[in-house]
Amino acid sequence: MERDYTIDIAKAIGIILMIIGHCHGLPWLFRNFIFSFHMPLFFIFSGYFYKPQIIKGLIFSGFKHLVRPYLITSLAAILLCVIAQHYDSAGKKIIGMMMSNGGQACEKYGSTLPLIGPIWFLLALFWCKIFYAYIKQRTIYPLALSFIISVCAFIVGKYIVNLPFGILTGFCGMVFYAMGDYWKNKLTTPISCKYLIVGVIIWALCIWKSHLEIATFDCKHYPISMFAAFIGTYITYLVSKKTPRFIKNTMIWLGQNTLLILCYHTISFYIIPVITQYLLVPYDIKLSSVEKSVIISVLSLLLPYVHKSIQTGLVKKTAIAH
Repeated sequence: MERDYTIDIAKAIGIILMIIGHCHGLPWLFRNFIFSFHMPLFFIFSGYFYKPQIIKGLIFSGFKHLVRPYLITSLAAILLCVIAQHYDSAGKKIIGMMMSNGGQACEKYGSTLPLIGPIWFLLALFWCKIFYAYIKQRTIYPLALSFIISVCAFIVGKYIVNLPFGILTGFCGMVFYAMGDYWKNKLTTPISCKYLIVGVIIWALCIWKSHLEIATFDCKHYPISMFAAFIGTYITYLVSKKTPRFIKNTMIWLGQNTLLILCYHTISFYIIPVITQYLLVPYDIKLSSVEKSVIISVLSLLLPYVHKSIQTGLVKKTAIAH
């Protein structure tokens, strides 16, 4: 049976929006549009592929595919801080790595702790998968229970305190992960046009009047914003089905390498100080915020391509040698 690449393309759209969303100077409405669904999209599609599995196996698999890249990327970021002679930043990033902070929340305790960057998602997804598998085995209402857990996590993270190692953001992502599982098993037919129109209207209102940002535990109008994130993801899925042929292969490649792009996107933020320290400061050149955003965006896509090209070349050489 031929593989359906629609979800790969939808994930590609999500990762492109993530890179754009981290650019400086975006209009607030466009930024709200991106953040209304772009990170929930990844939780939702991960949940779409949920399969019952023993917790021990899930932990082992998650450590290999999520925790290990998180640690490697974090250590690379710390090393780049040292190379740029930003020793204070390097020390702070160790704390950021332990906390897995993706954004500055306004909780009562710990709101000023250092950040680690976009890779907060990796640890969040690691915990989310474990938590969801646990409750899935113990309740017939995993979506409802996941919603309650996620709302509580958003409230605790925003108004009280964050927990280390991305545990709380993992709880926040559970409702979206559960939506993906529900979509695959319960929504066996496409959403009807009239319901979809209502959903799009709600999504548009949330873009205008609400805000959703998992990394900072910001989720106004909890159930409505969460529902809007699902509609945004579903619309992205429908749009992905209509991808023009001339960009389809590129989008599929991006969608199949979102984890690698996420890691290099994080590293790109730490490459900028190195470039500044050794290439620009000696010549008294300063980069504007927009120029930094452009460089980060280019590196976020170029470095994964180089990585995969080298990896493919090494695999071919190994195959020929044997």
